[in-house]
Parts: sequence; C-alpha cells; structure tokens
Amino acid sequence: MKWALIKRQLSVGVFAMGLVIFSFSATFAAPIKQPAVVKINPDSLKTLLLEQNISLMLQLNKVYQAKEQVNLSRAQLLPSINLGSVISSGPSFALTTVSMLLPFLMPSNWFDLKESQHLLNAQATSYYIAQLNTYSSAYSVYATVVGDMELREVLYKQYLNHREIEELIALAVDAGMMQQSDLLQAQAQTQLSSIQVSQIDDLLQREKSAIREMLALPLAQEIVFDKVHLTPSPSELLPAQVLLDRATAKAPEIKQMNSMISAANTAKWSKGFSFLTGSSLGASRSGRGSAFGSITQTGSVNLGFGYFPALKLTDYNIDELKLQKTQLTFDQAQLIESTLGSLAEAQKQIKLAQQAETSLELVYQGEVEKFRAGLTDLLHVLSAANSLTTALTNKVKAQANLDTLRVSLNRIMLEERFALVGACQLERKGTGGITGRLGRVFNPKKDQVSLDEACGPQTVN
Repeated sequence: MKWALIKRQLSVGVFAMGLVIFSFSATFAAPIKQPAVVKINPDSLKTLLLEQNISLMLQLNKVYQAKEQVNLSRAQLLPSINLGSVISSGPSFALTTVSMLLPFLMPSNWFDLKESQHLLNAQATSYYIAQLNTYSSAYSVYATVVGDMELREVLYKQYLNHREIEELIALAVDAGMMQQSDLLQAQAQTQLSSIQVSQIDDLLQREKSAIREMLALPLAQEIVFDKVHLTPSPSELLPAQVLLDRATAKAPEIKQMNSMISAANTAKWSKGFSFLTGSSLGASRSGRGSAFGSITQTGSVNLGFGYFPALKLTDYNIDELKLQKTQLTFDQAQLIESTLGSLAEAQKQIKLAQQAETSLELVYQGEVEKFRAGLTDLLHVLSAANSLTTALTNKVKAQANLDTLRVSLNRIMLEERFALVGACQLERKGTGGITGRLGRVFNPKKDQVSLDEACGPQTVN
C-alpha cells in the first residue's frame, strides 16, 4: 500500500518535471515570430532602415574592404624570408642562401600604410553619409506618404459631398422638382470623385511598396503608417550664413574630403621615396660546409625618367580634391538658401490655405442649404464643393512640402533624428610615435576595434 503510494507520487513528479522541461524546450526551440503588422513612423523608420537596408549593407561591405586594405598594407611592412637552394647530383637537398627582406625600412611602405588608413577613414565617413542620405530619402518618402494619406481624406470628403448632392437631386427628381439630366450630372461628378480616390489609393500602394523595399520587409508583414508631421526647427529662424558656418563645421562631406586630401598628400610622399626599392639581409655558404658565412645587407635604388612626372600628377590630384572641397561649401550654401526660402513660402501657403478652407466651408454649407430650399441650382453647389476641395488640397500639399523641406534642413544641420545616427569610430587610442607604430605592425590586434563594433548598424542613444 505504502509502496503503491510512493510509486504514484514518483510518477506524478516525473510527469510534472517532464511538463516543465517540455515548456522550457518549447520556449527556446520555438522561432521568434515577426510581428504581423509593422507601424512606420520617423523613429521606427530610422531603426529598421539602418538595420535592414540592402544598399547600406553594400556600403558597409566597402568599409570592410578598405579595412582589409589597411591590413594588407600593414602586412607588407613585415619581414619576409627568401630561401635559395640548389639540387645536387644526389638525392639530397642543399640550402645555399638565406635572405630576409626588410620592407619596413622603406619609407614609401610606411606612407602606403598611412594612405590606406586615410582611405579607410574616408570610406567609413562615406558609409556614414550613406546612412544619412538614405534615411533622408526614406524620411522624405514617409512625409510624402503622410501627405498623400491626408490628400485621400480630402478626396474622400469630396466624394461624400458629391454623393450627398446626388442623393438630394435624386429626391428632387422623384418629387418632380428637377430633371433627370441633373441627376445624371450629379452621378457623373460622384463617379469622377470616386476615381480620384481610387487613383490616390493606387499611389499609396506603390509608395508602400517602395518603403517595403527600403526596409527589406517580407510581403507577409502589413505596413501601417502613423501620421506624424515634423516639428519646427530652431534653425529655421537663423540667418543663412550662420547655418552655413554651423553646417560646414560638422559636415561629414567635409570630413571625408579632408581624409581624401590627407591620403593624396601621403601618396605624394610615397612617390617621393619610391626610388628606394628594396632592402634585405642575406647570408650564404660556400663549399661543402654546413655553416653560413657572414651576414650582408643590400639595398637598391631606382631613379627613372618617370619619377618627376609622377610627383607632378600627385600635385594635380591634391589640387583637384581641394577644389572639390571648396565646391562642397558652395553647394551647401545654395541648398541652405533655397531651403530657407522655400520653408518661408510653404508656411505662408499653409496659413492662406487654412483661411481659405474656413471661408469656403461656410460658403459650401450655405449653398447646400439654399439648394435644399430650392434657392440655387446644381452648378453653384458643385462649384462651392470644388473650391473647398481645392483649398483643402493646397493645404495638404503645402504641409507635405513643408515636412520635406524640414527633412532636408535637418539633414544639412544634422539635427532632429539625424543627430541620432551614429558615425564610425575608427580612431585609435593606442600609443603614438615609432614605438606605437612598430607595435601595431608586429601586433596587428593591438588597440584594434572591430568594424562590427565601430561601424555596425547603430544609433546614438
């Protein structure tokens, strides 16, 4: 009896433990389900874009390639050994010479390494610029989508107004107060407004597909847009010259150009020392002895007719990069000036459209009431409805234009959500001088930060 009770308790305990183990295994084994609905707003757009956009992944791949180029330049500074041998008349293998190449003694190799590091910095900045520009494009598309959603509301309201007028005319025709031609005209207006709603639905669907492609979202996930308008920026109230000075001081394009100029200057020094082509230490043995003789050091110098033209070409390359840097400043000045001017006009358009909407809403309601009372005709009612729709449409378009311009200004000034996009942090914090450089050559992992940590999809908190 007691043994049966113990067996029953043991079986219950084993069953309960099995349930616990099964629940844990099911929890860890079950795949993580993606949400069926993805809500798109400025914040989620930034997060998804920086993590999943294919073009940004391709740009990041170029940073990895530049990083490996630095590693290759660093490896080319390391000594290498050449073994010379002859095969004797017998089966033995005789080692006759040993030489060690010393590329780190060549100044041009050090400049090549420094040039590749500058190019790596330029490529990392290029990835940062790609992040900003891609987010700016996606943000502008999002602002356009929000504007088109509001435009659909306007067109749908127009459709409802036309349908209301059609119903009033249908009642008047049934009562013998209006002719059948008036009803046909009203029905045609309702059908035309319904076509406009269908056209904007088609446009929204294509814009949704563009967002899906940007964010690399599967077709199974439904996209829902939150309607968010951009808030005014303090920069909108500042003079254009002040904005230009601030933008130039922190523009990644300027930083990238500085890295390119530094790389070109370093390449010039590399060309300057290119006449030193090699240095090595060697040892050889003579006769049948097994010991090597004395160690000798050799070097080579090659100074040809192409030496000075090569130096001249590097000067022209540096001049071209400096001119491009100057052009960047003028491009930013033009963009800031035009953006500020368009912002002021867009705000003026919104204010005027709001005033027109208020007035025309009253006019339309008045015409409808007069039409109900038989004091006006269909033409006046439709004219009032169309005028109201025009005012609402102009307000929506002006707001969408204002949002897009604010995206552009925030991108230039690296403000709002653009300030939250993290740049690559590649600068070393290790020791400098010849000791630090030699230490990093012979120990490449010293003071090294992986690109996954430095340039992976990231945002500043």
